[in-house]
Amino acid sequence: MKERNLSGHLMAIFCVIVWGSTFVVSKSLLTHMQPIQLMLIRFAIAYMAMWIIYPKWYFRLKEEWRFLLLGLMGNTLYAWTENTALTLTLVSNVSILVSTTPIMTALLVAIFYKDERLRRQQIFGFMMAFVGMVFVVYNGVVTLKLNPAGDILALLASLIWAIYGLLLRRWSDEYNSALMTRKMMFYGVLTTLPIFLMNKEPLHFLSAPAWENVFKLLYLGIVASAVCFLLWNMAIRSIGVLKTSLYIYSIPLVTLIISVILLDENITLMGIIGMLLIVTGMLLGTRQQKNKK
Repeated sequence: MKERNLSGHLMAIFCVIVWGSTFVVSKSLLTHMQPIQLMLIRFAIAYMAMWIIYPKWYFRLKEEWRFLLLGLMGNTLYAWTENTALTLTLVSNVSILVSTTPIMTALLVAIFYKDERLRRQQIFGFMMAFVGMVFVVYNGVVTLKLNPAGDILALLASLIWAIYGLLLRRWSDEYNSALMTRKMMFYGVLTTLPIFLMNKEPLHFLSAPAWENVFKLLYLGIVASAVCFLLWNMAIRSIGVLKTSLYIYSIPLVTLIISVILLDENITLMGIIGMLLIVTGMLLGTRQQKNKK
């Protein structure tokens, strides 16, 4: 059991490290294409990668709506609301509001489930990590500006990802994790396609693709989507949706570290304090409760 829990934590850590790097990668690609175009290509690459990982055919007409719902929530709606929010409000606003997912998840679990509720120690850890995440996002440069449309979409993205996590929790024991990931990538492509076709912007990227950009797309599609979604699904099965979602708080931390290393950005005292709060909060939030004798 302890080995299974450890593997679950390690899988979640790997996912947030990769997802923390995707902001820089996606930002560079968005100079060549629209967000919806990037979404479709990313999901399509991920779907093909998942066929290689899990080539076994599976189709049950009465069950396909589950995979459709997972693809719609975990891929299309989440990515669309987050990307659209980035065009309407500050990046810092989106980072903070989307990172309320662990809180949203805890609230939904409290409503629908009784076997995986937060203890007092975990609540304190969740709140500490959230405050730390805010510190890391601002990193000494506090810019507060509300943009209702974008901010609401960012909150909606957080809620959508929380619902996706609960759906995974509900069905993860019934299907192979690789099968679920492949199916949801397929329906991610299928539900993104109509929005893509309505987009009248030409895909300039295809006219002269640089090898660097091709590798970036492969990284987003294979590693950040196929592999990480698979590992995230397995982590939820292993350590539960609450503990897994708590790791989302560390994504801005990873982004900050990568920005310091690759983009020569400065890290302030506020950023350092935020890092310490995130790590401490996550340790409290994921700590196993000792059995009372």
